[in-house]
Amino acid sequence: MTGRAVTAIVVVHGSSAATVSECLTSLIRSERVDVRIVLVDNASPDGGRACQRWRDHAQVQLVTAQHNRGFAAGVNLGLAHRRPQDLVLLLNDDAVVEPQAIALCAASLLGDPTVVAVAPRVMLANQRELIDSIGVVVRPNGEAFNAFIGQPWTGQVADGAEVLGPCFGAGLFRWDAFEPAIVGPPDERFFLYYEDIDWALRAQRAGWRSIAVTNAVVFHQHAASTRSLGEPARYELVQRNLLVCAAKNLMPRTATRVWCSRIVVHTKGLITGPYRLQRVRAVGRAGAMLPRAIRARRDLPRRRAVAESALFRYSVGLEPDFDPLTFRAGS
Repeated sequence: MTGRAVTAIVVVHGSSAATVSECLTSLIRSERVDVRIVLVDNASPDGGRACQRWRDHAQVQLVTAQHNRGFAAGVNLGLAHRRPQDLVLLLNDDAVVEPQAIALCAASLLGDPTVVAVAPRVMLANQRELIDSIGVVVRPNGEAFNAFIGQPWTGQVADGAEVLGPCFGAGLFRWDAFEPAIVGPPDERFFLYYEDIDWALRAQRAGWRSIAVTNAVVFHQHAASTRSLGEPARYELVQRNLLVCAAKNLMPRTATRVWCSRIVVHTKGLITGPYRLQRVRAVGRAGAMLPRAIRARRDLPRRRAVAESALFRYSVGLEPDFDPLTFRAGS
């Protein structure tokens, strides 16, 4: 394992210098791996102040986007600057890796050629005994969330167990995972939220496996980098992207059922609230994106390597236990 090369891509949009510094310092202190960091300033509103101090660091390459086209676009910009043949680590700028975490993930990833990505055990930075994610899950109704979020860690997932896919807040990927012939890059149409769900569904469809590496630990300040959006805007993006992701990836009958059920939910929400305007915008904008989402299905493998019903098994028995208003887990 000594000397294993990894390119870590960290996308920043207006985070504090202290938050970014803590993230990058943890990467630099990683053990038993050769880590190079591509730091993407995704058109931060403050001019990227948090990134500037890293401009001349030997292990960091600073890349600046002229416009904020979303998280996936920031990742894709970072991928364009990675070292060839490196494993790829995606890490939120509000996350911190333990010194052995990347090496443990790399060992598991390289040990099985059928594995395209690994999901570490991500814990909440402000409630360290509680899980933030061990991969992601999606339900038959299109709802998706971080697996086991809000639960105390009690060994729910065996090390090496299969997951739907990693949360893009912290995940390690094969060097070629984002090549079109394997799974492909994150889809920029999502802007924010559901890009990891979309990628995981595409990976499963193509026959690739993702696994959990539960002895590799990451601490994450959940939503610290996106809180400035506000809950109404976040809700709109999630609801829009839920519909677009379903239209792109699920079987026509399932996708139609998802759209009908969400339209019923949002129609009722226009009466009961909250987020009445956001509900209208979410459905309307998803409708405008629908033709492109349907056309994107042509680029997916014609045959599904995994039955659609199997995609939902990871969500069975799970409920998200995280309050987006207080940013804390626990009922």
